[in-house]
Amino acid sequence: MKLEYEIALEFFLWGVEVFSRRDCGLILAGFRHTTSERHLEQLLERWRRQQLVTRHGRGRNAEFTITDRGRERVGVFNPHRPWSAPWDGKWRVFSFDLPSDRRKDRTRLWRALHNAKLGCLQHSVWVWPHDVETLLRETIQAQGIPECFCGFEANRLFLCNNAEVVVTAWNFEEITHRHDTYLHHQVATPASLNRARDLTELAHVARIERDAYQYAFSLDPMLPRILWPEHYTGVLVEERHQHFRATLQRRLQELRSAP
Repeated sequence: MKLEYEIALEFFLWGVEVFSRRDCGLILAGFRHTTSERHLEQLLERWRRQQLVTRHGRGRNAEFTITDRGRERVGVFNPHRPWSAPWDGKWRVFSFDLPSDRRKDRTRLWRALHNAKLGCLQHSVWVWPHDVETLLRETIQAQGIPECFCGFEANRLFLCNNAEVVVTAWNFEEITHRHDTYLHHQVATPASLNRARDLTELAHVARIERDAYQYAFSLDPMLPRILWPEHYTGVLVEERHQHFRATLQRRLQELRSAP
């Protein structure tokens, strides 16, 4: 999860290459509803010390430019990367067996696998379409239960097909519901950006949209296109988000140049 100051810095990547101290204060106010002069100075200094921004000038007239390190630090999520990832046709299948007296371990492990968006095919049998060994080893090490896993690659399915595996392993009914929640959101819209009167209001709408966008993909495993279930709506979410981003960039420039 990104820290608050990383979220604020990400906002500038959406449309402002060089920003002023005033810009930062207004945008932070929109993200947090309120901000203080002390907090603003601490934030800008933290960005500078971590080489996320470069300061030009001093005091209230200072301006800031995002560095390459800053861009890398807050790299914007791009669903087209996992969607476009090639698939070798193999399912990675892994299972674990924990006795009933280790219920807490079972719950902790299940939560870790679920948070990684891996697919639960049946009880303790999980699947993923890409190499997952490194992730599993890290998960096992973190949870402290290394003796219970078994993993293998499946080159061929029988008695079912890939589409059935997908809709069984992931709850696409809930995933689609979250997509629809974003698509029908009444505040996080380009129209709301056009109605914003200043950078504070603009940032407020952007914060709401960002939360809604994250929620839309919070359960989505971002499978390769070849494995998309029928009527997959994630691509509609991304199209609307990109339209929002384009409108945000335009409004940022308009409001910053306004007298």
